[in-house]
Amino acid sequence: MSQKLILSIVTPEKQLVAEEVDQVNAPGSEGDLGILYDHAPILTNLRSGQLSYEKDGETIALVVSGGYLEVTDNRVTVLAETGEFLHEIDRERAERSHAAAEKLLSQTDLSEEEFIETQKKLFRAVARLENLNNN
Repeated sequence: MSQKLILSIVTPEKQLVAEEVDQVNAPGSEGDLGILYDHAPILTNLRSGQLSYEKDGETIALVVSGGYLEVTDNRVTVLAETGEFLHEIDRERAERSHAAAEKLLSQTDLSEEEFIETQKKLFRAVARLENLNNN
């Protein structure tokens, strides 16, 4: 009997992943999560960071920012605000996004909403650059 998880990763733009996998590692809001077959049901927020999964001995990684992860009945569903496979990340664009967000955050006249949105952009850029540097 196959002991696989069914993984779905979806963003508002597209479905990134829909396949059977052996393990999922995700950046939960309270810390990193490792999910194996027969994991207890869980629903949690995601933070910006690397989400990876293992399939037949191969590890595939992508960077997600925000969203939710649900585990139920050996199904892992990720609804992410954004998601990019590491090979799709444009380093120069990520560096420009990082610099622009830092510049905006240094301004003192941002509304709370603008601050939160800019902070999300900074976290996303940092996660993209960290994962490019680690791989």
